[in-house]
Amino acid sequence: MMVVIPSYVFANYQPCRIGLIIETTPSSQFKDNNDGTVTDLKTKLIWKKCTEGQTWTTNTNSCIVNGEVNIQYTWEEALELAKNTNNNGGFASAVNWRLPNIKELSSIVENACYGPAINLTVFPNTPAGIYWSSTPYIGSNDNVWTVRFNYGQNSMDAKYDYYFARLVRDPN
Repeated sequence: MMVVIPSYVFANYQPCRIGLIIETTPSSQFKDNNDGTVTDLKTKLIWKKCTEGQTWTTNTNSCIVNGEVNIQYTWEEALELAKNTNNNGGFASAVNWRLPNIKELSSIVENACYGPAINLTVFPNTPAGIYWSSTPYIGSNDNVWTVRFNYGQNSMDAKYDYYFARLVRDPN
C-alpha cells in the first residue's frame, strides 16, 4: 500500500525554545560527512540525514521527496528497508544500515524544539511524525517502540501501522 504524504508535513520551520531549554542535540554534536550522512560525535553512530523515501540533494543540502514515493511503512517493511539498502550496494559506501533501537532513536530528539522535535539543520525536512525503532514492546507481540517526533515522546504502536523510518549504522 502506498501512503502519499502531503508536502506540508515536511518541516522547514519549527518553534524552538533555545535559551529557555538547553539544546539536547546541538549542531556541534554532529559531523557532516558530506555524503548524506552525519556522525553523532557523542554516540559515534552514523545517521542518514534523510527519512527513508526522501533523497539527499547536495546542490540544495536538503532532503526532498520526488513525486509520489512511499515514505511510510509498516514495521516489517521498515526492517526490510535496511536489509534492501545493504543488499543493493548500501548507501554512502556502507552496507551495515539498520533500523535504530529505541535508545538510539531517542538520542536524536531535540527537546528544545517541536513540530518536529529534531535538529533541522542536521536532519533537514524531517516530517513531524512517528518513527519506527527496532525495539519490540515487551508483553505484546503486536507492538513496537516508536518515537513521536512531533514532540519527542516515546510510545508503543502496532507493527501494522504506517510510520516513518530513519536508518543508522555503527562506525565499523
